[in-house]
Amino acid sequence: MNSKTLMKGAFLAFCIIGMLVLPAAAAGQASTGQGSAVDQGLTDDLWASHQTYRLQEFDSHVAQTNNVIGILGKYSIDTTQMQATLTTISGERAALDTALTNKDQIALKTINADLVADWKQFAQEMKESVKAHYTAARASAQAGASGTTTASLSPSPAESTV
Repeated sequence: MNSKTLMKGAFLAFCIIGMLVLPAAAAGQASTGQGSAVDQGLTDDLWASHQTYRLQEFDSHVAQTNNVIGILGKYSIDTTQMQATLTTISGERAALDTALTNKDQIALKTINADLVADWKQFAQEMKESVKAHYTAARASAQAGASGTTTASLSPSPAESTV
């Protein structure tokens, strides 16, 4: 190895160590009271902003999902399970608002985990409903096509007398 490669490696190692050590040292200073304290007003304002936009995001997703359910219903796709899941999701809004207002990190983690599971369930139900709808439509079209083919292959009464 040449000296340039060694220098590059040493510099890279120094940078990586610095990236690991400096944040840990800064965290240690903050926890021991050294360094500057964070203004409580700033923390409160940032949390209030987070709360506002988190609830707006939740409401936006619910509204979009209602629109999706309406569109699927317009095409005669069964949305019963999806609507039930959306009702469950919508019911979580009050708990989400309360957890955000109280800054309850444990409740937020629980609610967010529940919401992730519910949204995944909704997506799965939507896929299954659309798939079931088009599978039934395809089967119906094939049955109609095979009925037409069979009728055209059988002789008409006039042909059978000849």
